Amino acid sequence: MSEPTPRQVLYALVSGAFLVVVAVLTAAAAAATLVPLWWTVVSFALLAGSGVWMAFNWRRTATVLLLSISLFIGWTVGTLILS
Repeated sequence: MSEPTPRQVLYALVSGAFLVVVAVLTAAAAAATLVPLWWTVVSFALLAGSGVWMAFNWRRTATVLLLSISLFIGWTVGTLILS
């Protein structure tokens, strides 16, 4: 396996940051009782599953970044609809 490029490392860090932001926002929305409990459980399950997948496929930069941004947008839209 070849050495990772700086771009791959940067994209992996940005994707990880998106996951952390969504996790913090999910916890904050649950703590403030803005969303139903099932939405919190589904959000954390998707975050956990995506995080595991990203950990094993972090060199696939386009897919990893697209997935993390999609999770953020999906959580945002879902929370706005449900709150």
